[in-house]
Amino acid sequence: MAIQRFEIELVSAKMIAPNVKHLVLKKADNSAFDFVAGQFITFLFDHEDGKVRRRSYSVATIKGESQYIEIAISYVDGGIATEHLFNMKPGDKFNAMGPAGRLVLKEDEKVRKLLLVGTGTGIAPYRAMLPELEKIAGNDAKEVHVLLGVQYQQDAIYAEDFRVYANKLEHLHFKACLSREENSLQADETKGYVQHQFDQLDLDPEQDVVYLCGNPNMIDQAFEALTTAGFNAKMVRREKYISSN
Repeated sequence: MAIQRFEIELVSAKMIAPNVKHLVLKKADNSAFDFVAGQFITFLFDHEDGKVRRRSYSVATIKGESQYIEIAISYVDGGIATEHLFNMKPGDKFNAMGPAGRLVLKEDEKVRKLLLVGTGTGIAPYRAMLPELEKIAGNDAKEVHVLLGVQYQQDAIYAEDFRVYANKLEHLHFKACLSREENSLQADETKGYVQHQFDQLDLDPEQDVVYLCGNPNMIDQAFEALTTAGFNAKMVRREKYISSN
């Protein structure tokens, strides 16, 4: 799929966590935005120094449920992209390019368990994958585990979307890992970090595949834990989120 450059327009926006905004966008010419679940889109911002700044965000659109481009963005104090995107009004336009990225599901891959790990807005690409995960966990009867890592319950963006699919699919499991929550937990919540859940999943380095997306520290720690457990790099697919300043 070729990377395209185009103008993008804000349709709507809403806060979905204390520090996270969900944006709904479209191509300004109303043409279709074709993407593979797991890919990202890059926004182009003109800076006062005359240079263009690029910031990339995973597409969170659940394919088949929306014709729009949906993303989640965390607020970064003083960030170029943050200030622009958080202050946009419906109808505002700017330049973008995409889609791109290789954090996508591979067709016909023989996997026993599929583990998708995301911290914060790093869960967004897995939301886009939900229809594909339904097929994998349904027709193919493979185990799919989605782990979301955040600090508090209120930070667990898109949790309800994953719960809807997990409730109807026997082989799709969702868990929110809360590092600082002190209140009572729901059945699919646990205290701690996502990488601390690996030992409980009976993972097999020869047959299972792990996707990691989000905070660079989490990815580095998780990758070290997985490689120590016998996983090779081919079975662990990574995409780090750098602060969008």
